[in-house]
Amino acid sequence: MAKGSNNAAWILVVILAVCFQVVFVFADCRQTATGTAIDFSKAYFLLDEDLEKYLCSDLIGDEEPSPATAYLQAKTDEATERGFGLGMVRQAIYHVKAETLSQDGESATIHLHGLRRTCIHPTFTWVAKWFRIGQAHEFEETLELTKEDGRWKICGAPYGLALEG
Repeated sequence: MAKGSNNAAWILVVILAVCFQVVFVFADCRQTATGTAIDFSKAYFLLDEDLEKYLCSDLIGDEEPSPATAYLQAKTDEATERGFGLGMVRQAIYHVKAETLSQDGESATIHLHGLRRTCIHPTFTWVAKWFRIGQAHEFEETLELTKEDGRWKICGAPYGLALEG
């Protein structure tokens, strides 16, 4: 009799774990201003092609090329001029601390502070960080975000992006 109740307890634990997992997945999918600021910063330093999806319509505008495209091309040209591949100018960020300076329903100001390191390959960054090889550089930026079509977007001049290009 005791064995049957033990099995029922394990089944209940598994069912609860699955339910909690589903709840946590949905909670993690919710977009926040802080999460958008961090994701944009990762894309900016990693020279991600999807960088433009984080920018508000004021930054993208009707310009050809967009500031994001111009920035990516400038970084590609910089790597080529130095005789390297794009990996030598890509950087991964870590130890990111985000502070919400102000936020309401339609706008937010997020201050980010963290470290960045050259990211030739993700494994290289991990090994370099672990064995303290290479240099880590601090970065700090205050990002202005607005809500467009229910999604948080980066506005202003993030990391001088609007000034480049």
